[in-house]
Amino acid sequence: MTRNCLAHRAAQIFVFAFLFAQACLAQQKISDIEKLLFESVNRERAAMKLPLVKWDEGLARAARKHAERMAEQDLLEHQVPGEVDLPTRARGEGASFSHITENIGMGASGDKLHDGWMHSPGHRANILDHAVDSIGIAAVEGEAELYAVEDFAHAVAVLSIEEQEKRVGETLVARGLKLINIGSDARMSCELDRGYVGNSKAMYIAHYETPNISQLPGSLEKEIQSRRYKSAAVGACPQKGASRFTRFRIVVLFY
Repeated sequence: MTRNCLAHRAAQIFVFAFLFAQACLAQQKISDIEKLLFESVNRERAAMKLPLVKWDEGLARAARKHAERMAEQDLLEHQVPGEVDLPTRARGEGASFSHITENIGMGASGDKLHDGWMHSPGHRANILDHAVDSIGIAAVEGEAELYAVEDFAHAVAVLSIEEQEKRVGETLVARGLKLINIGSDARMSCELDRGYVGNSKAMYIAHYETPNISQLPGSLEKEIQSRRYKSAAVGACPQKGASRFTRFRIVVLFY
């Protein structure tokens, strides 16, 4: 395929993704200014051949509450007096993520806000962050200007213990291993940093944490590639404490 064909195909993909993002956005109740800011972010990302971000209602609720607090107190801060920090307030609004950043600003219009962010290295970096896939935006009228917030995040799915075990199990089966149903034994090892509590001693035991449930750690992939094991059991563990970032805790037993 020629370079021109590749460029044309890439352009088609970005146009399709942009239209899909617009269709999803049309289902949300947001202001014209917030819609303009959302479109502006994705236009910048498309120009840099970065994946477009999708609208996240949890992030949007967190952004709106923060914008309202800034407008009420006439302060331009990432954390105003009496307010929890960004990860805590985003999680409190139902967002689940492994990475989060924020742009705040004051301006006369959406265009001026976006232009100001794009001419600020830190804010521009957030808009063009390859690690984010979701956004929530709010713009609130202050006494003289708009107060605006853009919350960016890498979203993590909210999964039950059983769903986590199923996802990891599917990945292991795809690698050629047979799953055995002793998940409860594997879960019994959740409180250990290493080792196993149960009745059937495994040949290899792995404890790991990850924000990406579908990706195995390199050490586990290496063990699978050794072809020393025929079967595996998976146990998913509750997240420790009240962590602000979502990470999955997994125990895998190889036999």
